[in-house]
Amino acid sequence: MDNAYISCSTSRRPRLSGSGQICGTYAIDRSLYNVFLAAGRNDSVSGQYPNRHEAETPGIKTAAKMRSSGQVPAQLPSQRLKAALGDFITPTYPTPVDLSSNHSLVQASWKNLTSTLDKYLQGKLNASMGAAFTGVEDVTFSVGLFSLNDPKSARLQYHHAAPEIKNATVGTRKVDETSIYRVASVSKLVTVFAGLLELGDEDWHRPLTEINPSFKRDMAKNASAVDVIKTIQWDKITPWALATQLSGLPTLGFLGDVYDKAKTSEYGGPVVNTSSLGACVEKIYKGSLDCSIDEIISSLRDLPPTYLPWKTPIYSDLNFMLLGLAISDLTNKSIADVYSASIFSPLNMTSSSIRSQNTTLPREVVVGTPESYHLLDALPVTAPSGGVLSTLSDLRKLGLGILNSTLLGAEATDRWLKPVSHTASLSYSIGAPWEIYRYVHPDTGRVTDVYTKLGDAGSYGAALALIPQYDAGFAFLNGATSAARSEIALGILDAVTATVLPALEAEARAEAKRNFVGAYASAGGTLNATLKIGFNQSTDPTDVHSSLVVTEWMYNGTDILRNGIFFQGSAPRLEQSIVRPAANGRPRQVAFILSNYDQTPTYEAAGLGPWTGFYHSNGDFTYTGQQNYGGQPVRELVFDLDEKGAAVKCTPSYQRITLTRSKK
Repeated sequence: MDNAYISCSTSRRPRLSGSGQICGTYAIDRSLYNVFLAAGRNDSVSGQYPNRHEAETPGIKTAAKMRSSGQVPAQLPSQRLKAALGDFITPTYPTPVDLSSNHSLVQASWKNLTSTLDKYLQGKLNASMGAAFTGVEDVTFSVGLFSLNDPKSARLQYHHAAPEIKNATVGTRKVDETSIYRVASVSKLVTVFAGLLELGDEDWHRPLTEINPSFKRDMAKNASAVDVIKTIQWDKITPWALATQLSGLPTLGFLGDVYDKAKTSEYGGPVVNTSSLGACVEKIYKGSLDCSIDEIISSLRDLPPTYLPWKTPIYSDLNFMLLGLAISDLTNKSIADVYSASIFSPLNMTSSSIRSQNTTLPREVVVGTPESYHLLDALPVTAPSGGVLSTLSDLRKLGLGILNSTLLGAEATDRWLKPVSHTASLSYSIGAPWEIYRYVHPDTGRVTDVYTKLGDAGSYGAALALIPQYDAGFAFLNGATSAARSEIALGILDAVTATVLPALEAEARAEAKRNFVGAYASAGGTLNATLKIGFNQSTDPTDVHSSLVVTEWMYNGTDILRNGIFFQGSAPRLEQSIVRPAANGRPRQVAFILSNYDQTPTYEAAGLGPWTGFYHSNGDFTYTGQQNYGGQPVRELVFDLDEKGAAVKCTPSYQRITLTRSKK
């Protein structure tokens, strides 16, 4: 069994009494993921995906020459990676429009995944396959896809109610897209989104000491005299530092304090007067959660930092508790009113709130005792970090609202959907508050950034994932008292990702082939020009030029690809750059950049070092846009589209001519 290990899951909100375990070390059973992945490749769908291959030197012929001449070391077997076929973080192909029909590769993959789940839950899988699903039956969950281009994709959803929910005395006994779950740290995304809608740019960069004077403390006049190891520099922490996990603050602050006077002789350390830790801490040790804002700040102000501000991203629930307070101070509204006015009402998220309500309780997924369930609402300051309740339907509305720039302008949305910093892993970057998973497609090595926010606290978890490269995403909610809930939920998320992302890529590729491959020619007269678009699905492991390609380009007898000064005989691939919408919002024109540059996921994949790899493994970033001819880009083709998204005309920008697509 292939196990991966994690410790102290980084998305858990503060544990209150009775809310379950916060952190520990888990062995994530990867066989569940593998079975789902295998199921997603069954039947006819598997035949639609490109052949898999491993490449020792993917697409870098220049690098091969350098290695043979001794200029760079030979590649080690452990460095072998697959070629990358997509070179920018924008879509390579137009985003797919069919996720739900019987002809869609996405629908077929989703059906494989959900039918495998059904078979397991019905006891119809053989013992070896069924073992990989152990525990899924004990987790209540809802999961579903969504797409800007295909509203019917909302039908691709799956729900399972565990026995504890079917037999619940309070709340719902079955789950669907209107069932209400606690979404844990997905709340952080709601908080940042609300801040982006409510605050001005200058507000994001104000020190907390200016926003709330309660954060001010007596600081030494000589800055060098400040004990920076033991003193949080509140005057250097801003709302943006909080939103991007760059504040250096501890994860939970006083909520993570486990001091026990009876254990001092066993664990060491002095006997501490809890009143010295702040008014809210003293109340908590006396069994009360009724803390005012001033009492909460007094219990935070004198804590030591984990890092200095802006040094490194570290996960902190405290960041978002304080961000919620800052938003409330700056807007003079409660955070509940901010959520309602700026997000929930405009997006018609009618089932979302920051606490359980009597009117919605019959639809709520109540895990554990009613007392422990309602206790999670007892400390309102935690709501911006992990207190939101929502449904699959409402999270879908939230995801579509972000992708569609319904509330936040398009440019602001594009700025938001970008990394701000990186973790020490090449697989994960951090945004505000995005946890950006850099998914590598197993068949091509193409990198797709998935903008996620994971929630995982006690008995509840959730995730919202946006995939801008496909104008699509998915939402997931879950709950269980099982100690294995977290690892089982993460395994399901792995399986959904491994099923959906390759299918979205395959569907986008299939639609692009239908809509753009063909011959384009001038109308006649003195001009004789032709341009042919093909699809190069190469099995050559050194060829990264797989995708839509220009296979022929003639202009009055001149072979532009082979005899010109632009492409040196290669068949350049097409990479979508800019989409021009029509009045109805559908694409009217789409521009593609033509590339024949070397591009791989990492410089190691090319067998190069970090400096030699800058040109020879990151070519599109380095070279694109360098060549103009008469004021127009040489490497740009602009296609006119019909109502179905199919190309009807093509304009090579520098030639300023229009070529019409033949009707086959």
